[in-house]
Amino acid sequence: MAGRRIGSAYDGPVWNATTQEVSTVTANISRSARPRRAVVAASALAVASLLGACSGQPGAAAVVDGEEISAAALQDAVTEVGPFLQGATPITVLTVLVQTPAVDRVAAENGVAASDADADALLSDIAAQAGMTDLSFGDGARAVARYSLEINALQSLPNAGDVLAQLTEEVASSDVEVSPRYADVTADNQLVAPARDWLVVSQDSSGR
Repeated sequence: MAGRRIGSAYDGPVWNATTQEVSTVTANISRSARPRRAVVAASALAVASLLGACSGQPGAAAVVDGEEISAAALQDAVTEVGPFLQGATPITVLTVLVQTPAVDRVAAENGVAASDADADALLSDIAAQAGMTDLSFGDGARAVARYSLEINALQSLPNAGDVLAQLTEEVASSDVEVSPRYADVTADNQLVAPARDWLVVSQDSSGR
């Protein structure tokens, strides 16, 4: 199902670097953890990326199949992983959080699902390598780590091409709404940088 950017009819050009940026975050997780955990060394995300205040849900950064991702939860996730994951910007982390339900489903169907305990262990390892200890992580940060573990595992499957094609279809068929503060959404649920056409710049009588 096509994603929706509530309250806008913007048809201008889109910025399509999000796949690369999400790959950077995923690659940084894998690369940072490699010395201490047996994480598959895949670094590229081979599936399509996806992703108003959202309709009827003030304070939501996004709503995926009726489940809200709050702006506060997004900010918490960025704050928690940002210090040791290069590229963990709001738009890339939101992309991960919106894709996570589909990734979790496909990973479970293929026997490579990661647990929250796996995610905590990975995050703790990466933080320790950055000289940070005794940290606690919320659901958003765990989702980022779980996403990385599962994407890498899916990419290592013998039938990875078919599995990733299935994942692409699941992402595209999700019912997605996103606040224009964070991103615009294309017809196939790509998450792209916001056009900012909802901001109005005042001018004086001279046109300045």
